Amino acid sequence: MTKRKAYLILQTIVCILLAVYLSLSAIALYREGSARKAADPREKIYTREIAAEKMASAAPLLLASLGLFLVGAVLGIKDEKDDTAVKARKSEKDSAHSRSVLASQEEQGVPQKQGKLQAVLAVAGVILIIAGVCNHSARDVLYKAITICSECIGLG
Repeated sequence: MTKRKAYLILQTIVCILLAVYLSLSAIALYREGSARKAADPREKIYTREIAAEKMASAAPLLLASLGLFLVGAVLGIKDEKDDTAVKARKSEKDSAHSRSVLASQEEQGVPQKQGKLQAVLAVAGVILIIAGVCNHSARDVLYKAITICSECIGLG
């Protein structure tokens, strides 16, 4: 097994674990809130503090996933199998002229520039997320999202 393949497998496992953990946390948050609301009808199902506590417990997996993403973006690691189906469909639909234009763009390094741009945008996104967390904006946004979803669905 190559290092690239091992990296992709590790990244997939961490992402799946994060998705499962966040889903289970959301279910637990709702169940605990429902139990509190059953005991006292004036209680809210979701509160900022409880939601922030649940999200804070997911921080290690989130940081691991983010770290793996950044390492992959910097090193240029990607799964070549993802593009094969798209390239096959494009080559069937494209004319000979557009295939030659695509080939000349690849030779000139257009995808490489695009990868650097993606890495720069990812780093900028991380910096802005960290700034929002330090500013306590993440808690407010999460609370508003929970409130809006609860009102739309009719849970709270």
